[in-house]
Amino acid sequence: MVQKESANSGDERESSVPVVPENPAKGIPTGKYRLVGWGIDTTGRRLIDEIIQIAAFTPESQFSQYIMPFGDLNPIYSRRHGIRVVNTIRYRRLKDVNTQEFLKTKSEISALQDFLKWLETVKGNDVDGIILIYYELRKASPGMLLESLRRYNMIERFEKVVKGFANGFNIAQAKCGNTTKSFNLHIMSKVLLNRGAEHFNSAVDRAKASFDIAAHLAQGEREELKGEAASKDCIGTETHLMEVVCPYVNPIDAEEQEIAVFKVLLERQNTFRPVFGALLRASRTERQHASHLRRLLAENNINYDKLKIAYDSDPKDGLEKVIKSEVANAKDKDLEELLEILDRFFDPEKKAIQPKPKPSPQRYPYRRPKFVRNKNSNSQSKNPKTNSTANDNPTASDDSSPRSESEQPAQDGEEANSPKEEKSVEAQ
Repeated sequence: MVQKESANSGDERESSVPVVPENPAKGIPTGKYRLVGWGIDTTGRRLIDEIIQIAAFTPESQFSQYIMPFGDLNPIYSRRHGIRVVNTIRYRRLKDVNTQEFLKTKSEISALQDFLKWLETVKGNDVDGIILIYYELRKASPGMLLESLRRYNMIERFEKVVKGFANGFNIAQAKCGNTTKSFNLHIMSKVLLNRGAEHFNSAVDRAKASFDIAAHLAQGEREELKGEAASKDCIGTETHLMEVVCPYVNPIDAEEQEIAVFKVLLERQNTFRPVFGALLRASRTERQHASHLRRLLAENNINYDKLKIAYDSDPKDGLEKVIKSEVANAKDKDLEELLEILDRFFDPEKKAIQPKPKPSPQRYPYRRPKFVRNKNSNSQSKNPKTNSTANDNPTASDDSSPRSESEQPAQDGEEANSPKEEKSVEAQ
């Protein structure tokens, strides 16, 4: 069972979600089965995440149903699937981002019941069971579907109809290994089916492409089936199709065993939460690296108590003996980093490793805007009030104006004549 925080398609990328090495499919004997293309859209890639769409495809019948999740969609998955949750006071609805239309949804239990009923109808009485084929680089969908069925006690009913799961990626990798290097869904659909414009963001498109790719690869060198004729003429029960698909089918029992092993590994991995807790809350790069180091310990049956006992017995060499002797699938650099992290965590005199501080955004000092001087103002004047008054009232004059200078002698003359008049009066 493999868990990845990535897309529900063949284009998955590395992330911090725990990963279990995928076991090869056990295969089933060739028999009378019906092949059904299948895909799901989810809110994540963990077992606790929710399914928001179930889709299945056969040339004769198709199934598609949206499920209303309990929580809101992650922005990454909302953009990837092209849907979002609309919350109002009275209800919650799913909305298609591209068409801006509301989607018809059901509860998870109702959607699973409809899906099982559709599978029983498709199976009929002519075949012994159904093989669900999907296309993923790292397997996650079968485990999520089985966990959802287990919550509502539908596993027994599901096992009566479905024989197992087949990953179309493994079939394409085995059949086209000599002709191409990349086997993701986009490239295989373009090379084999001549479909280059599809994006496969919806489970409906992936379910149809998974069936068509398997039908195309099953034709082999048969000349009478070319291109689209392979998927049009194939109904999913042909003998040559079963001969190709059955060796890559993983039965339901094998899937449940992988889920049980995966849950044990998760419990063992969660015991290291005190050691790697700070690093798992850091940046994405540090979080992915810390998850990788923690996964190395869990995959080699090492838990927190075992390392604690080793350190208490021999503080100097206890951890080194356990790490270097039992962790065989790690690089020397990872081993050295593990020893440093564990030693600094268990030693009370040392400080535990902390994530790198996030760089603070660069702050520029506040600059006061420059003063823009008015061109009409007199820059040489020292008294701005006088200038403003003179500009506002152009008829006003001051002592320095020519008008005041012409009036000043007349006033002086009047003042000068007054003493002469006084002398003439006295003489008389």
